[in-house]
Amino acid sequence: MDRITFFTKSDCPLCRSAWYVLQRVRSQVPFELESIDICAPGQETWFEAYRNDIPIVHLNGREIFRHRINERQLRLQLEAQ
Repeated sequence: MDRITFFTKSDCPLCRSAWYVLQRVRSQVPFELESIDICAPGQETWFEAYRNDIPIVHLNGREIFRHRINERQLRLQLEAQ
């Protein structure tokens, strides 16, 4: 099964919108979903990498979206796996 990793932090309006898109797509195309708060203890590496660029979405370990998620593109990428 495909795995989506969602990099986020609290109080992020773009992240809330992106999360909604991920949930909507997930209700139609199943995938594992992990959310990582880059501000949480132990996530310093991700914070350094993404502090100004969240949300970030990885599909099976590869970055596919930054800042905004295109719902149609996400579905196409999941279906192509």
